[in-house]
Amino acid sequence: MLTSSLRSVCLTVALLGAAPSISPIAAQTTDAGTLLVRIHDRDVGTESFTVTTTANGITISAHMVFTGSRPAREFTASLDRASGEEFAFQLDARGPAGGGQTYAVQERNRLTVRRVARGVEQATELPGGAEVIMLADSVFTPYVQAAVLATEGGRALTAVLLPDARRVAFTASRSASADGSTIRLTGGVVAEIQLGDRGELLRISLPGSGTEAVRRRD
Repeated sequence: MLTSSLRSVCLTVALLGAAPSISPIAAQTTDAGTLLVRIHDRDVGTESFTVTTTANGITISAHMVFTGSRPAREFTASLDRASGEEFAFQLDARGPAGGGQTYAVQERNRLTVRRVARGVEQATELPGGAEVIMLADSVFTPYVQAAVLATEGGRALTAVLLPDARRVAFTASRSASADGSTIRLTGGVVAEIQLGDRGELLRISLPGSGTEAVRRRD
């Protein structure tokens, strides 16, 4: 079920009224670690993450720190998706130019995205659905949503890209091997995600921007 703090903040800000009814979640698996982020082979920061998957949904928390500026730019993302059609997402940004928050709540087939920055608020209503995921250009772990939904034959999905809440269509395809699985995203989102043999996140590659996030070995 949605955590009480995230649900109350997102539902209040998005003005969606009562919280959705969500069934109990099943046994869960959790993956936690740190991604080393590079752009064109240059180290730009680190992202700590926790991903919990269940038979019914997924929760993600990620904290990205870009170390190239002083003070450093920081982004914190939280996703709680307890069913295919209902989720809450929050993205907080802090940096030299200020900060802001983005809240997104999907209830059945309606997605509300609200952005708050420097006293200015803007809300957007978008079509929702079980094939809709949230992505941002400042954090990387949320790409795991696509890995969870990917199929061997390819599944058509829609990403809502933050910060501008732009919708793009793409396909998520999964191929398995003895060492794990590789998920390739093609179309409006181009990326490659590698998971280990236990389903743990190993690498996210975004070839268009030359960005690679690689798991740090403990």
